[in-house]
Amino acid sequence: MAENNEDNQFTVLENKTIGRNLARFRKFRDIKALEVAEHLGLSEAAYTKYERGESKITIEIVQGVAEFLKIDPLQLVAANSGHVVENSNSPHSVVQFDSSNTQTKDEEQTKLITKLVENVIAMNEKIMKLLDREGEA
Repeated sequence: MAENNEDNQFTVLENKTIGRNLARFRKFRDIKALEVAEHLGLSEAAYTKYERGESKITIEIVQGVAEFLKIDPLQLVAANSGHVVENSNSPHSVVQFDSSNTQTKDEEQTKLITKLVENVIAMNEKIMKLLDREGEA
């Protein structure tokens, strides 16, 4: 029975991590939750429960969001999305997004992260086109 409880904890943790990634990538693309929800055929309230990690996130949800945001689905399920260094044992667990930091620094960092995400997305799209060409040849 303890093993089953650990499995449930793992699922909850993964849902929260993936949910945060869903929200971050959506926000980086400057897309509203309602737009993603409509693409998935969900209400906005149902979709935001996924982003908060309150609903079990399925492969179909990950694939649908990745398709809509035009990103690699693996980026959504990665334990560390590469945008924020988190450590729950540290009092500074979300330093990059802490609103008490200097506003200018946060804005600059957000712009840099956004540019990085855009570059990764563009690179993934180019790789997919190259792979499609090789498959056709």
